[in-house]
Amino acid sequence: MGGKILSGLVSAVLFACAAGAQDLAPLPPQPDGLAWPTAGWETGDLPAGSKADIEALVAEAMNKTVTDVMGETRGLVIIWRGRLVAEAYGRHFTPETKQLSWSMAKSVTQALVGAAIEAGADIQLDAPMPTPFTPGSTEAAITWRQWLNAVDGLDYHELDGDPDLTKNDVVQLMYGHGRFDALAYVLRAFPLVHPPGTHWNYSTPTFHMIGHALQVTLGTEGIPEETKAAFDRLLFARLGMNTVVEFDPAGTYLGGSLVWASARDFAKFGYLYLRGGVWDGQRLLPEGWVDFARAPGPAANTNVYGAGWWIIPPEGPLTHRQNADSDPRDAFHAGGHEGQTIWVVPSRDLVIVRLGLMPNEGENWPALYEWNQRIARAFPPVE
Repeated sequence: MGGKILSGLVSAVLFACAAGAQDLAPLPPQPDGLAWPTAGWETGDLPAGSKADIEALVAEAMNKTVTDVMGETRGLVIIWRGRLVAEAYGRHFTPETKQLSWSMAKSVTQALVGAAIEAGADIQLDAPMPTPFTPGSTEAAITWRQWLNAVDGLDYHELDGDPDLTKNDVVQLMYGHGRFDALAYVLRAFPLVHPPGTHWNYSTPTFHMIGHALQVTLGTEGIPEETKAAFDRLLFARLGMNTVVEFDPAGTYLGGSLVWASARDFAKFGYLYLRGGVWDGQRLLPEGWVDFARAPGPAANTNVYGAGWWIIPPEGPLTHRQNADSDPRDAFHAGGHEGQTIWVVPSRDLVIVRLGLMPNEGENWPALYEWNQRIARAFPPVE
């Protein structure tokens, strides 16, 4: 009962504080009589009027190589109206192959926080999040909400980082000096340079810190096996997802970048958000949690990010090119290094998963964003 009361209070805060939440497209309900995909996806047909166009777009993606614009597609799943209507895989990849999320893990971590709240965990969005920062410091007072919106204010550079990979912040965090203990590296390498809540900065260490805070809250700090079991109970097993999550040698869940799952299972994750955090008659995420994810954050320097998810502003110009700039503008997505996307489109009752390999430079990302939008536009709007 206490967890449900807390969940209701959190929902009220979310709706009060999520800017623009009232303008969000409605999330479509589960079709009557359709089984939830926990045990596997039911299959269906593409819309007759655009079947040829969608098949051509699928073929376009699957025929590319890593040197082509948009790169190589290794897994592609399209869910429409709750059914799997298109699927394709690259050579050596199958429906069972687990592939790496990269930064789609940020969206997964946001979901795990929500699932913990719904299960009754003592998490209040506007209270300080547990971190190793010095008690009483400004850093120690940064709230869960500020971390989730990536407005913590730390001096970290990823999308605008040094092109020299030996100096880039994310490379040093994951594979350089930070590889043995991510938290310790964050504390010494990324000082506070903006007042928390005022400046958005896309940040992998931000979500590593959230992952650690989850472990503290769940009582599994530094214990990977117990952390994974808790995540399964809270979310993955309830969705029927078979996942692998990674930890650094200090036992910290690397919540900003390292979750493995199949394309079909990543589609289940996107489908949870399409259905507003409800799964098979049970609420897994607090009411309003999905709207928190897809509503603009508080910082004036971004209109393309919510809480752990990328969003498209109702009208341009974009504050950052890491998103689409076309219709349907209600689409929101999880995105990851080298071309991983889970594209969720409420106005089309649609989830598109694309896993692949492409360089991050040049026109690859804009091409991938627009490919997802071309797929979305080919499906009829929800009536």
